[in-house]
Amino acid sequence: MSRRVSKKLVPALQDIVGAIMVVNAIDPQIATVNIFLEAVSDLPHFIVLNKVDAVTVTKAQETREKLGNAILASILERRGLSSVTEGLKKLPGGKIAVLGIFNSGKTSLINILTGEHNPAGDIPGTTLELTEHKLGNHILIDTVGQVVDVSKPLMVSIDLSDCNSLASKVNRCLTEDADGLLKTIDLVTPQIVEAVKRIVMQDARDKKVVVVGAGASALVAMEMAGQAQETGLPCLVFTNNYTSCQPVGFAKGIGEDEFALSEYACLSVEEGDVAIAVSASGGTAFVYRFLELARSKGAFTIAITENIDTPLGKAADIIIKSEAKPEGPSSSKIQIAHLAIGHALILTVADIRGITASKSIEYMLPNTQPSKKVGIK
Repeated sequence: MSRRVSKKLVPALQDIVGAIMVVNAIDPQIATVNIFLEAVSDLPHFIVLNKVDAVTVTKAQETREKLGNAILASILERRGLSSVTEGLKKLPGGKIAVLGIFNSGKTSLINILTGEHNPAGDIPGTTLELTEHKLGNHILIDTVGQVVDVSKPLMVSIDLSDCNSLASKVNRCLTEDADGLLKTIDLVTPQIVEAVKRIVMQDARDKKVVVVGAGASALVAMEMAGQAQETGLPCLVFTNNYTSCQPVGFAKGIGEDEFALSEYACLSVEEGDVAIAVSASGGTAFVYRFLELARSKGAFTIAITENIDTPLGKAADIIIKSEAKPEGPSSSKIQIAHLAIGHALILTVADIRGITASKSIEYMLPNTQPSKKVGIK
């Protein structure tokens, strides 16, 4: 196998004899899938295109063509399972890696094939450890749905090994980040247009925007709210930022699973408001639960994310999906894409609302009030 596999997979996959690649038809993420396929290109394998029941026949066929060939399946409805069983029979006995991105249906497939009841769900990262499952003369290995190229520094998905100078390394990083944004533009433009129309319409009705985010996405949320302030758009922002003054808050996402944060942020939401939630994974509890609560209060909901088949995506009226994650856990490319999406969204809204440069300056100038001196109680 190539080195482009998850760090956790390296020891366990050294002696695999075949693979099953499971692809989510709702959110195929072909770039990442191709990296999985590259890793097993020298091994017997087959592809299962899952959740075809949730997309149109045309979309399923288009995705199948991009994959070259795949079994059309709906695992939970047991559609295509006979073809999967036939495919397994053609693989040699021994360890078979079941690969795929988060929420593609790897664990669900193993459960149905083996009769087991392993935990499965729509939150990215339900499976965090490799597990082995006996099935006849095969051992199915359930894997983590994320690729890390262990040959690359800092797991940032950018290969600097052939760069001969510091300048060339910096140029490579910037070029890769720009490439992630360019791949996103055509995909997100129609959704941003719809989001702009809704925000402008609700603003005309004296409604506001409430935006939330956690960790790296908190920075995106704050940037959006800051630009909204500079252009006179009524906007509140809520994050888990009580930890952001320390790097552990950025790296570990402290407070991301606190329901009270969702409730607190949603106290500001009224019927007719626009609620925007930013989450690269789509599975940050504080963020997706906020969007669910906001929708229940009659707000119009917008998700900015990289993964749509998630609790966040299911709670959104409009999904603005980036396409900046070819592999790896690094949020650098995604964050840049999400910052650009937020920038485009807020500035387009400002233009539609007739906010000129001179008008924007009025929102940005200080307006200080007389106050007591520091130290006076």
